[in-house]
Amino acid sequence: MQNPDKNTDISFDTRERLLDAAEKLFCQKGFEGTSIRDITTEAGCNIAAVNYHFGGKEKLYEEMFRRRLLENLEAHSKAIDRVCSGENPTLETLLRELVRPVLESARRQDPWSRIIRLLVREALHHRVEIDKIVDDIKVQFLDRLAKAFEQLIPGLERRAAQWAVFSFESLVLHPILFSKLSELLLPDFTVEELTEHIVRFGAAGLRGCVEGNA
Repeated sequence: MQNPDKNTDISFDTRERLLDAAEKLFCQKGFEGTSIRDITTEAGCNIAAVNYHFGGKEKLYEEMFRRRLLENLEAHSKAIDRVCSGENPTLETLLRELVRPVLESARRQDPWSRIIRLLVREALHHRVEIDKIVDDIKVQFLDRLAKAFEQLIPGLERRAAQWAVFSFESLVLHPILFSKLSELLLPDFTVEELTEHIVRFGAAGLRGCVEGNA
């Protein structure tokens, strides 16, 4: 298929504008309520650009999720490397570095928090398969986090570390998925307070994995 954008820089810009427009409209109106024409009008490009860059509406939808997930996983991976390679790394420091940015994003209603809520909803309705979107990249990240837990929690075995990753991920996702409920139950909480609560709760649970296997 001929590239509707002859210049490489223009082509990349068009692709990003389509993703930005798709993200905005899909989050507002859902998959069924958003047309290709809606997206291209918002992005300021032609319909052929969608087919060229993504091969259709469904692939654009998947790539919209993939972009944000990869962006988030990359930031988390850098945080893990930064903490674990630093002087006197602690479990609490690592958890804090992973939790606070996510909660701040949810509080600001950033694209990441909107996308993750939409992704979970769509996965429940079987419109998208989460594993296909991030495939081995997420597996690599989760394995890296498990190794970090092993490093920071003496005596933690690999199997227990993998379960710990699964549990911790759920602990962090809950405030994003149910941010409105959190605000109703804890109307005056700050991001710092919630961060510290999750860090204390998570650290105690993770260290409890060692005690449970003792």
